[in-house]
Amino acid sequence: MMNYYYFYYLVIIIISNSISVFGQNQEIRTYREVITKPVVFTPEFYRTVSHTELPIVKDELSITLKINLAGHAPYCITVFHKGILLMTFLKTSSVKLKLYFHLDKTKENCTPSLFLSPNESALIPSITITSIPWYNFSIANLVLNQWHHIAYTLSDPEKRLNIYIDGKWVGSLSIQNVQNQSIIFNDSPLYIGKHPLYDGINGQISNFRYYNYCLSHNEVLMDYLGDDPTKSIVDESPIRFFGGLGIGIFLCMAVFICSYYIKHSIRRPRGYRPI
Repeated sequence: MMNYYYFYYLVIIIISNSISVFGQNQEIRTYREVITKPVVFTPEFYRTVSHTELPIVKDELSITLKINLAGHAPYCITVFHKGILLMTFLKTSSVKLKLYFHLDKTKENCTPSLFLSPNESALIPSITITSIPWYNFSIANLVLNQWHHIAYTLSDPEKRLNIYIDGKWVGSLSIQNVQNQSIIFNDSPLYIGKHPLYDGINGQISNFRYYNYCLSHNEVLMDYLGDDPTKSIVDESPIRFFGGLGIGIFLCMAVFICSYYIKHSIRRPRGYRPI
């Protein structure tokens, strides 16, 4: 009887693990499309979205958009920014001088943010990590008067920020001290275009989507082609469920057959009559 108890216990563990693994992979993945049709942006124009209007983010997010620049700027400009800035720029004839306020810099946050470099409009994706308010890099100049699809994907578990242009992976930024540093998110408003302390782009933006998870490369390609990456996850859910449950049942049957075979293959010791 004790062997049967062990067997039933093993069966329960296998099935429950199969179901729990399925459940862990089924976190609600969604997005909000803030801008759909092309909107003309000037350096002084912006759209603001409050934190409560965006999907809830745990430790990952992605932003995708299409952008068409009409001109470069002689200083750094904003595509989008979410967080708190404690610096500003003072305009002169052709340059902006950076001025710092005497405030607590530990409160500064720029996760997620995307800026364009002066004169060439190279992408400058930025995040805030532990002890570093501004953690960024520069990659890939944008061509004027041409539509580009940009994907900004961020994952704290993977400690990495990826950038895609027109469906191609063009660069990444990784956290080096993975044990002691994390990406710091915030509950500030999302600014598209001009930020109160920075000018915005001169051009157009469309199909601006804010996802609550980190898109894979295949999902970035789906977004680039105009599809909905979250639908592929929903469509695969029954397959994942029954696939995982089927593996669990198969393992249970294998354990049962092995137990039955072992039980009947071992001969009991022969008894002897007393003389």
